[in-house]
Amino acid sequence: MNAVADSARSFYDQGLYREALENYELLFAAQVKDDELFYNMANCYARMGELGEAKLFYERALIYNPSNVDASHNLDWVNLRITDALVEPHQELIEWVGQWGRSITHADTWALLGWSIIGLSILLLVIRKTLVKTLNWRWPFTTTVFAGVFIAMGYLSIPRIKKAVVVERSSYGYSEPSTNSKRIVLLSEGSAGTVVGTNASWYYIELGDGRLAWFDANEWEHVLPIAD
Repeated sequence: MNAVADSARSFYDQGLYREALENYELLFAAQVKDDELFYNMANCYARMGELGEAKLFYERALIYNPSNVDASHNLDWVNLRITDALVEPHQELIEWVGQWGRSITHADTWALLGWSIIGLSILLLVIRKTLVKTLNWRWPFTTTVFAGVFIAMGYLSIPRIKKAVVVERSSYGYSEPSTNSKRIVLLSEGSAGTVVGTNASWYYIELGDGRLAWFDANEWEHVLPIAD
């Protein structure tokens, strides 16, 4: 995998962005989920003028590392150039808490800390029961509360984002999951919405302005990578 990454970087440095992207896609196909990989892929798309895909991969980079300043800066740059995209969908509170948690540490680390403190709580209870009966019960109670908070943060930090982005030049929204139904809206590349339902090859999407419509799923991609 390191050889593939080195090859991709070499192509990128030479200005061969399509070739670099093909190598990065090999890593992506191998289920690598890393903010640097997504950031590099986004840079390739941005250099090729494919702003919808660039936006998608910058946002993916920020899922796995909300502290990636370069990805955040470049995402702002892309958004400024998608002038006819709709307002972004509202971020749910749980998503915000999860993003905050991931900006501190990985979800697995939160959970590991929580279960480790659970072990400490059990140890304190055993000590209180067998060795130091005068040990204040507030100590195991306090550590258990902290453990619960850390375990909850581990759960909330697991990405559950339903946002999707238009990756084609445009995408029509319909009243029903059929091209024979009424056209409601036309979105440009880089527009985003929240997937609230599916029907075969169609996404039912809520837009940032509150409208709902059916869109061809082939013209959209989930920000959170979907396993094949």
